[in-house]
Amino acid sequence: MGIWYGIRPRWWAPLERDARHRFGDDLRHSYGKGRLTYRLSGLDVFGEPTPVPVTVCFFDEPCYPTFGQRPQDFPRIYAKLGAASKHRYSTDGALCLWYPYDPEERRWTSPKGLLHLFEIVRTHLFLEHYWRLTGGEWLVEDAPHGLPGGNAWVPASSARPRRRRAAGRGPRPPL
Repeated sequence: MGIWYGIRPRWWAPLERDARHRFGDDLRHSYGKGRLTYRLSGLDVFGEPTPVPVTVCFFDEPCYPTFGQRPQDFPRIYAKLGAASKHRYSTDGALCLWYPYDPEERRWTSPKGLLHLFEIVRTHLFLEHYWRLTGGEWLVEDAPHGLPGGNAWVPASSARPRRRRAAGRGPRPPL
């Protein structure tokens, strides 16, 4: 077994570079045994009255399924724990941000960096907020739910359009 990716500077330095530049001291990290955790003290999300804290956890050996993906490409992301949403994992309340069986270009992978992941989280939190306000309207295309072979699985069209960016880029301008 090789050295865990989470302690290798050649993995984590490019992963966090752009996010550290954008968020500065608001982005912190900590190590545990086989675990690397990033905590962003507050992510500006359109519609939310205050910035939302976000936690991203990478594991050497995840205790949850990664659906054939590398562990570094399938972290657990937590924000607004307990908030109603149709796109969260029921086991721990982590955000469900992409369909795990989509091709790589439709999912986040660690070479895309933490900043890109936080932008996905920002959009997702806006969509959840809007979904709660409207009583169930999800503004962009939904990924299928469940897993192939399960009763709840609804297959995705192979010609799905690219997802729109619902929340825009970056933090809101100051008032």
